[in-house]
Amino acid sequence: MSETTETTTVAETTTTTTVATTSGVTVADMQEYLSVDEQDNLLATLIAMAEVDVISKIDDSVDVSVYRANALFNQAVRTLVDFTYNNRGGLSDSELAYPPAYLYFINSIKYRIKSEVDNATES
Repeated sequence: MSETTETTTVAETTTTTTVATTSGVTVADMQEYLSVDEQDNLLATLIAMAEVDVISKIDDSVDVSVYRANALFNQAVRTLVDFTYNNRGGLSDSELAYPPAYLYFINSIKYRIKSEVDNATES
């Protein structure tokens, strides 16, 4: 997910506001999140894989743009990419198929997404 950061200084008080856009998780976002340079192709592949995984656990009939506009969806994608990136090659030794936070995000957004789509359809 891309973010725009605005910094405002008024009478020696600085406020930083981060505004999220609805483009979903990008390679640049993941590079910053993981504190890595390069790895563009790997991260792009992991992002695509994570999006498919999250969507398949919720409802694959919903357009991906609806998911990408949801902050929890994007965090679930980041969490799964982080887990997969940092455990590449070692997942066979892992007792966890998914990180617990990832499953929490899935559960948290499952009914929100369906409700948002149902409400949009009724309007």
